[in-house]
Amino acid sequence: MRAGVTIICQNYGDWDRYEAAERGEGVPTRPAIADRQIFRDEIRHALLADELGFDSVWTIEHHFTPYTMVTNPLQLLTYLAAATKNVDLGTMVIVLPWHNPVRVAEDIAMLDALLGEDRHVLAGVGRGLGRREYAGMGIDQNTARGRFDEGLAIIKELLATGECTFHGQHFDVENVRLRPQPGKDISDVLLAAAGSPETMAVTAKMDVKPLIIPTSALRIALGGAQNYMRLRQEVGLGPVATKLALWTYCGETAQEARDNAERYMLEYTDSALRHYELGGTHFDGLQGYNGYAKMAEALRDNDMGWRRSIVDGHPWGTPDQIIERVSELARQFGTSEISFVFRYGSMPQEVAEKSLRLFAKEVLPALHELQTEPMELAAV
Repeated sequence: MRAGVTIICQNYGDWDRYEAAERGEGVPTRPAIADRQIFRDEIRHALLADELGFDSVWTIEHHFTPYTMVTNPLQLLTYLAAATKNVDLGTMVIVLPWHNPVRVAEDIAMLDALLGEDRHVLAGVGRGLGRREYAGMGIDQNTARGRFDEGLAIIKELLATGECTFHGQHFDVENVRLRPQPGKDISDVLLAAAGSPETMAVTAKMDVKPLIIPTSALRIALGGAQNYMRLRQEVGLGPVATKLALWTYCGETAQEARDNAERYMLEYTDSALRHYELGGTHFDGLQGYNGYAKMAEALRDNDMGWRRSIVDGHPWGTPDQIIERVSELARQFGTSEISFVFRYGSMPQEVAEKSLRLFAKEVLPALHELQTEPMELAAV
């Protein structure tokens, strides 16, 4: 099995200042820890991942808040393409409704060309959830479903054939041809993070592989993966390996790991609640977000159950404890690759780096030896 590192560039300590400014209160104009310092620290993690034998480095896309600050994942990965030597590079995810799909396909093809024959792009895409982000981009979130579906179809066709004609409600493409031309069909680099049954149905029909980024209890994420496999079967496609994202902390003792996981993973869940406004009422009546409206209603009553499900479900502990938990999850999810988030919340750089190095030394070799198979419906 392959293992990667995901860098998210989170400035958790700035949330109170950010929200006060959003309310119009008088606060300092800049965070206590500069965003650029966060970037420098996280890039160091990416370079370490390359040196320490990880298979891939991933990053994500978000805008405007301290939650995560990578506004263009393909731009950051292009920098990392030159700064690293060995790792494949992945997006977790590019949020398609915020972009022109032709430009996304061009940027994926460009990065693929820069990486050469021995390294690969892993282009995860998604639909997006944040109210602030849609508003800041000037895009009606009610159109997210259609923009995602059309955008994905255009990108896949361009990466497969190098050309596309498409006439839809949101995008109109006439005889566009990619340059530089892909040397072959590279549409298999596409992965989709699907949080709703509707998105799963679209991506399964289009034979886009699943990228699982759990935003709830892992048992719920597993149910979603199982549903995706059923949908593939319904359109005549066989099982396929998943790629999975997990949060981790690797400690020399169980107590050290527990203390750091409890603190920093709970901070991460707090940051997610605040960024996505998961307990808000804005999902009510929003087209294509019915499931999130129900989730928000439940979180308004009690969000700690959701927060604990993240902390308790993800793999943290001593190296042996992590190997055991990751092996279990890899087999359940039928995954061929897991990318681990090592730094989140207010975790200091040196704490995250210690965890990363210990993981690379004690856990990574065991994961490379782990043999997994795609999820079989008969076993569900």
